[in-house]
Amino acid sequence: METNSSLLEKTAVKKEKKTLSLKFQFTLFFILFVIAVYSIVIITSLQQLVGITETIGYELGGPVLEETAALIDGDSFEALAKSLDPLDPFYERTRRAMLAVKEESNCIYLYTMAPVEGKIFRYIIDGSAPPDDEDAFSPLGTEEDISNYLAPVLRTMETKTRHISSLDFNTQWGWVVSIYAPVLNSAGEAVGVIGCDFKAEQIYRRLWSQIIRQLILSAVFIIGGFIAYLYLVNGVNKQNQRLRELRDAAEAASLELKEDRDTIAAMKDALKVGLFFMDKNFIIQDNYSKFLETVLGIRNLRGKKFTDLITPFIKKGEITSLIEYFVLLFNRSMVSDRKFTENMLENLNPIQELTYTNPETKKAKILRCNFVPVDRGEGRLFVLGNIQDITSEKILQKRLDELGKK
Repeated sequence: METNSSLLEKTAVKKEKKTLSLKFQFTLFFILFVIAVYSIVIITSLQQLVGITETIGYELGGPVLEETAALIDGDSFEALAKSLDPLDPFYERTRRAMLAVKEESNCIYLYTMAPVEGKIFRYIIDGSAPPDDEDAFSPLGTEEDISNYLAPVLRTMETKTRHISSLDFNTQWGWVVSIYAPVLNSAGEAVGVIGCDFKAEQIYRRLWSQIIRQLILSAVFIIGGFIAYLYLVNGVNKQNQRLRELRDAAEAASLELKEDRDTIAAMKDALKVGLFFMDKNFIIQDNYSKFLETVLGIRNLRGKKFTDLITPFIKKGEITSLIEYFVLLFNRSMVSDRKFTENMLENLNPIQELTYTNPETKKAKILRCNFVPVDRGEGRLFVLGNIQDITSEKILQKRLDELGKK
């Protein structure tokens, strides 16, 4: 069988592991909270990117597309897309007009395309550069796989409205954004698209400036909240420390008493704590403080069995532990040899905090229960009980914790 010492050591180890586990859980929660905040910031920034891209893209490309659309006759465009005849007067006239529009704007490329099949489109009229510029000009009928920007082109033709692409990086021009408008024939059908490409370095810089600003602002709020939380927790800890010091002072004073009937009688009306002596049979002695009746809501406690009074409020599994704890306190050799320190005994106490229902008012309260062995000599061993109502303290602590989380 395990000795009381080994049992105590295992209990202390379990409590230490529990404390470390709570610290780990708090740290993990805070890390996940920060990750969640930054994820929200990034998602919001990406959504803002779409808004910024569309706004600036429409501001830059809208007038160019309107002017270009006014130059293009939809039926002539449809016929040219079928014939691919470079001698068609409509082709050369429109190409020159589009080139003039492009040169007066800030766009990189200005062109028209018509669908062939699937992801394949062909250039119809390219107003990006003169025909002799082989790098920038696409001749009539040149086919291209537009997989990289197929979605906005298809949406433009399907909805017959303007659409803008996402930011794309080009090795020659850097960050680029494109805006598309439909080419409609006289029947209102989309027979092609007008494309206009712009440099988007300004949009890109504005995006990252926005993201960095939001990340910094979020970091400031998180750090500020954490500092405020630590400040509040520190205040609560100081308050608890003061309460522990008062409790320890009361316990120390009680332990120093040998014949303490008169002393307890003098203290009972002044201290707002329930003090009582209990013998080996857990019977409350007659020199308890009157405040104990107030705390427990029971009159005439002398001669009553303490364990009977609190058993209804203890879990079944803890009743045995409580009895074993009291037996340990009454073990004369342990008390006299000081094999257990006060802190060790306190850690073994299964009812350090007890949720108790007043039998008179039926109101629940939280009690702090402490017990220390007292040897009066000649084989007379007692346990001095100290019961305090800490309900208000717990409510205050809960409010401060909730305030620290906001």
